Amino acid sequence: MFFGMILNLLVFKILYCVFKKESEEKLEEHKLTKGNREFNVLIFWLPALCDMVATSTIYIALNLTYASSYQMLRGAVIIFTALLSYPCFGRVPNWREIFGIFLVIAGLSAVGVSDYLDKQESDDAKATLVIVIGDVMVVAAQFLTATQVILEEKFVVAKEVPPLQAVGWEGIFGFFSSALLLVPLCFIYVGEPFSNNSSGTMEDVVDGFLQMYNNWKILVATIVTVFSIAVYNFCGVTVSKELTSTTRKVLDSLRVVIIWIVSLTLFGQKFQYIQFIGFIILLLGMGFYNDLGCTKMKQKMFPPKQEE
Repeated sequence: MFFGMILNLLVFKILYCVFKKESEEKLEEHKLTKGNREFNVLIFWLPALCDMVATSTIYIALNLTYASSYQMLRGAVIIFTALLSYPCFGRVPNWREIFGIFLVIAGLSAVGVSDYLDKQESDDAKATLVIVIGDVMVVAAQFLTATQVILEEKFVVAKEVPPLQAVGWEGIFGFFSSALLLVPLCFIYVGEPFSNNSSGTMEDVVDGFLQMYNNWKILVATIVTVFSIAVYNFCGVTVSKELTSTTRKVLDSLRVVIIWIVSLTLFGQKFQYIQFIGFIILLLGMGFYNDLGCTKMKQKMFPPKQEE
C-alpha cells in the first residue's frame, strides 16, 4: 500500500524536472506541481501512522466479524469526518448535507443487510464476544481513517502542498514505519481468530513472498493493487484539497457500487432487490450532500417571493 503511495512522489519529481526545464511559469501554473514545496515533510508522518494503524485494525476486524457488519460499520467514517471537520475547520453541515450523510449510511446499511441475508460465511456460529470485538475495531478504525483525511486536508490546504507530494511523503513514512513494525509482529504469536497464517503470528512476510512466487495470480493482483492505491490516494487528497474531507469519504462510498457490479458479473453473486434499493438510497444521499439538483428543487417547491 505505502509503496504505491511512494510512486506519487516519483511522478511528482519527474513532472517537476520536465516542467522546470521548459519554463518556471509552467511549473507554477500546472495543477500537479503548483503549490508550496518548502514545508516540513514530518507533518505527514502522523496521517501515515493513522493510515497504517487503521488499515491493520480493519483487516484484523474482518477476521472477527461478519462481512455484512464490516460493510455497514465502515459507513461510520462519514460521520466521524463530518464531526471532526467542526473543531478543525469550523465547518458546520447544513440540513441538506446532514440528510445526505444519513442517506449514504442508510444505503450502506441496506447493502450490509443484503449481505447478511445471503451470507456465505461458515456455518459455525461465531462467538458473540468475538463479533463485538470485531465491530468495535471496525468503528475505531473508521475514527482513525477520518482523522487521517482531516489531517491531510489541513496540511495540504494550509501549507498549499501539491497532492502528489503529500501522498508520496505519507507513503515514505508509512512504508518505513510499517517495515520496522513487521519485525516484531512476525514473532508475536496470537493464534486464531486473530491470525490465519500457518505460524499463528500477527504477520508472516516470508509466507507472503512465497505465495507471490508460487502463484502468478497473487503477484499480478499485488502489482495491480500497488498502482491502484497510488491513483486512489492521489485522487482522494486532491478531492480533500479542492472540496472537503467529508465529500471525499462520501464519494469513496461509491466504490461499493463498483464492487457490487463486478461481483454480479464475474463472481456469480445473486441479485437482491434490497441491494438495488440500497444503491439507489446511496446515490440519493450523494446527490443531497453535493447539492446535485437540490437547490433547483427547493426553488421550485419554495419560489422566492416577488417584491411588490
